Amino acid sequence: MIVQLADVDLPALVAHIARHSAESGRDGDLIFRPRSSDAPIDELATIERHQVGWAQPLDEPFWLRTWGAVIDGEIRGHIDLHGGRLPSEFHRAMLGMGVERGARGRGVGRALLATAIAWARNAELAWLDLGVFAHNQRARALYAAVGFVEVGVTRDRFRVDGLVIDDVAMVLAL
Repeated sequence: MIVQLADVDLPALVAHIARHSAESGRDGDLIFRPRSSDAPIDELATIERHQVGWAQPLDEPFWLRTWGAVIDGEIRGHIDLHGGRLPSEFHRAMLGMGVERGARGRGVGRALLATAIAWARNAELAWLDLGVFAHNQRARALYAAVGFVEVGVTRDRFRVDGLVIDDVAMVLAL
């Protein structure tokens, strides 16, 4: 079940983000986080960022909306849409998404994307943007399957645990 998250969901969201982040680069998983898997999640900053962003109207800088995939009573995947800082970019949003290993391959990512895309269209946004690590072929294929198009690559964008990572920019016209 995909639900839009609210303040009451923040402890569960933070727990999910911590579990998901710990999977990056471990036990056969690709690195998908732009920080070392050993770097802890700043729980208070995460909570504050979401509380502030969720309270922002869409015509204000740095708004944020988040949905969670609830499986067996726990958030096992999430998707965020972030508004920009300048009024001239308020017609776009940046997308971020994460699905825990145990929930992958079950349509959770596709359901999260469908929910966020439908909401963005209803909010009359014109574009969704995202960045995805070049080596993450599975995520790139999922984004392409729902209509995102690759528009560029930033070489050597990140260096995580000794690995040089290129970042692929993708966009979806709404």
